Parts: sequence; structure tokens; C-alpha cells
Amino acid sequence: MTDWTAGYVTEVGCGAGYFRALAPQNLALAALAKGVAAPGLDGGPLRVLELGCGQGFSANVIAAANPHIEYAAIDFNPGHIASAKALARAGGVDNVHFSEASFEEFAADPGAGEFDFITLHGIYSWVSAESRAQIVQIAREKLRPGGILYLSYNCHPGWAPSIPIQRLFADIAAGAPQEPIDVRIDQFFKIFKLLGDMGARCLNANPGVIERFRQMETLPRNYLAHEFLNANWTIFHSADVSRELAQAKLQFVGSAQIADHLDPLNLTDRQQYILNQVKDPIRKESLRDLIVNQDFRSDIYIKGAFQPVENAWDLWRDLRFALTARAQDIPLTVKGTLAEAALAPETYGPLLDRLDAGPASVGQLLAEPRIAAMGWANLRQHLLVLVAQKTCQIALPAHGEREREKATDAFNRAVLLRARLGAHFEFLASPVTGAGVAVDRIGQLALLAMREGIEDRLSFVEGFLKDAPGSAGAPACAPERAAIEAQLESFDAKTLPVLRRLKIAETSRQTQYPRAGSTISSIGSRRA
Repeated sequence: MTDWTAGYVTEVGCGAGYFRALAPQNLALAALAKGVAAPGLDGGPLRVLELGCGQGFSANVIAAANPHIEYAAIDFNPGHIASAKALARAGGVDNVHFSEASFEEFAADPGAGEFDFITLHGIYSWVSAESRAQIVQIAREKLRPGGILYLSYNCHPGWAPSIPIQRLFADIAAGAPQEPIDVRIDQFFKIFKLLGDMGARCLNANPGVIERFRQMETLPRNYLAHEFLNANWTIFHSADVSRELAQAKLQFVGSAQIADHLDPLNLTDRQQYILNQVKDPIRKESLRDLIVNQDFRSDIYIKGAFQPVENAWDLWRDLRFALTARAQDIPLTVKGTLAEAALAPETYGPLLDRLDAGPASVGQLLAEPRIAAMGWANLRQHLLVLVAQKTCQIALPAHGEREREKATDAFNRAVLLRARLGAHFEFLASPVTGAGVAVDRIGQLALLAMREGIEDRLSFVEGFLKDAPGSAGAPACAPERAAIEAQLESFDAKTLPVLRRLKIAETSRQTQYPRAGSTISSIGSRRA
């Protein structure tokens, strides 16, 4: 019987992460920033396919926040699909369709139809050449002309020095298959430390490898298992990926990460000048990878040739943007791979003040005299810098927001209820941005207390944190009561105003909470 795992780790599930690049409007903005028009900016109907969706949390968030999207997500692991479907049912997300299927099975499905977006995050480097060929077949046959494909992968040259260490990692794990996977991973780190202590020249010659794996030692073991222990672990040259995808008539557009578009933050003047002499985009990307020592790529491709956007102003004018932090908490600096740059307060200040009052379109922003003074080209650049800084997101059009509110409210409640039991997802869905917004567990429990009208919120939150299981079923080490109270106060001051602006938290009731106090009967029924 053929091994259905195809060498992929199934002993532990992958984490239930949210990946912001998967939201169609984020991909469409990144394409537009490179001068390419893509679907997904007008809030109209879309069909989206996610390949290798894992636990399906990103798919659930995006589908809940975009009821106008028909979202299909596949994964070969039945445990992942079962978890994804359970959350979709609990959150009433009826526009997402999860299927247990391999890439080969999905490629052979004649009834799947065509899609506007095909996305896969953290897949391409970790599957076989046969699986990659099936991905290319899916893109060739099921991505509409003008549609967008997004994929991410480990790349040269940044990962190259770590290849021998990954092999060591995999060999150590394979040498004791009877041991739990976390024990095998711990054994690798012991041997890795021993290599460093004995002065292994491989590590001395590559100090960056030492630092990389030292930082990784604190990461969740299921993440490390899926990163390093699959039978396939391929580091790509970006030109080779472009060559493979060209078989599906896909053309490289640019990075999905807006920060990569800001050349002055990543390249010296001389490097920019030399790169700009290279006309072939594939060769240019290969050279850029060498200059910045790129180790991970998040790339956007389009089906078919594209022409430069001629009506750029018309496309940009109606785009809305929303802050994901309070203006006063946003640093007037932005970091790149080369440097950290200061943001001019005389121009960023008025822009942040206006967006702090609520989402606004480019046209509305330019109606403000202090913002209009910078001109729309500079405003465009300022907005991209804030998006790169991850303090601002593109927002969906205002029309349809009421329907999106209903969908996200039901889904977010399902996520908040799971926060009681420690099954924590770190993002909630926003009907404004059509994407996820980070909210930690204490913040989620605070929101749940608000929804349920809990008066003694501090005791409510503290009770759940004390009851949360730790590793191997042992009690978790809960924060002290004073620390929880401080985090709640910070949540009230910094996070809650943003969640209200993004319509994740209700705005009709301004609940006041005592600093400490009375017991309430609902604490005793929290497991119901």
C-alpha cells in the first residue's frame, strides 16, 4: 500500500497560524504597487483556492471576513481538515469548502472550476518534485487568465549555509523513530550545541547559522518538525521557480511583502543603480537575492502577460486604508534589511491623525488640506510604508460592510469561546479590512467578558488562565493577578480602541470594569 503521507510529517499537526499574505486584497495591493492590476480590490465576487491549507485557520478568517468570496481549501491530512471544518461550523462560515485531497487528486478533479486566486504558503520547499508538478498543473488548468498565484519558499543564498545542519537535524530524528518527536528534536539541539562547544569549523565559518538555530530552539516543536523533518526539503533559486511556473503560463509580478518594494530600505544607491540596469525581471530577482542574502521568498505570479496599469489614479483613488494600531503608538521609523529610516512627522503626522479617526480612501485623504499638500504620489508611498510597517492595512470598500460584520461577529465568537479552554487562535476577523487582526489570549478573554456582560472581568480572565493545561497535561504557569490586571489595562487603552475602529469589538456599550472584586456566578459555568 502506498504511504499516503508521501514523506510529509503527520505525527504532529501543523500550527493554526494566520498568514496575512493569503488575503486576496493584500495580494492585489502588492501587485498594484508593482503596476499590475489584479482582482480583489473592489469587494466583488471571487473564487479563491488554497493548496495545503493545514489547520485551515487562515482560510476560515479570510472567508468569514469576505462573505462575497467562495473559498476552497484542500489538505491531504484528514486531521487538519477535520479541525478546519469544525471551526467553520462553529463560526457559521458557510462560504469556505474544505476538502481532504492530495494535489494529484485535486488536479484530476474536472468539477473544481476556475479560480481568481490560487495560494500556497509554506508548501513548495517541503514537497516532492512530483507534487510541485501537480501544483503547476493545477495552476495551468484552474487559474483564470489574469488570475494571481501566490507561493512562498526557502531560497538561496540565505538558507544555503544551513543545508548541512538541516540534514543533521533530519538524520538525528530518523535515528530514533520510536521516540516522541519532541524528544528527537531536543536531541538535535544538544548535538548542535556540542558542535559549537567543540569548535566545529562548519559553524565557525558560518556564525549566522549558529544564531539561526539558537533562536529556533525556543520555537514550538510541531513547527520545527514541519520545517525540518519532511522527506523533502528543497532550497530554490528564484529563477528555477519562475522556470517551473512558466509551464503554467505564469509571469512573475513581485514580492507579496510590501517591505520588499521599498528599495531605499533594502539596497544602497549603487545597488539600486546596478539592479535597475538589468531588464530581465528573473535575472534581476536572482541578483537581488544575492545582494540582500535572501532566505525566504513570498512571490506573486499572474496568469498570462501583463501590461503596465494606465489608469493608476482611478484604481488608487477608491482604495481604503485602516490603521491596526493607535496613531500615538505607531513609531515614526521603518526597518528594512539595510537600514532603519525615520518617517517625517510633518507628513506622516497628519496622515496618521486622519486614519486614527477611521478608515479612509485615498480620495478622502486627499480632501484633507494638510495631506493634499504632499500630492498623491507621495501619499501612495506613505501608505505603502505604513503597510510595510504592519501598522496599516488595505480595507475593503464600505459597501457590503454590514454583511461582513454579521459574518465576522459569528466567527469571532467561536474563536473567543475557544480561548476559554486554551485552544487559542491569535487573530480575529475584521469586516473592515477583510483580514485578520492580532489579538492575544488575554485580549480575547477580555472581549468575551464584554460580550457576556461580565462585571468582574479580572477574575473571569484569571480563572481561565489558571485552568489552562500546560505541557504534557501539567498545569500551566499562569501570570500573577497584578500582571493580568496590567495587561487588561493596556488592552483597554491601546487595543480596544483599534478593535472598535475595525468593528471587531462592539462600540454601542462602553463597559467599565472594576479593578478587582466581586465573584460572579458565570465563572463557575465557564466550561459549559
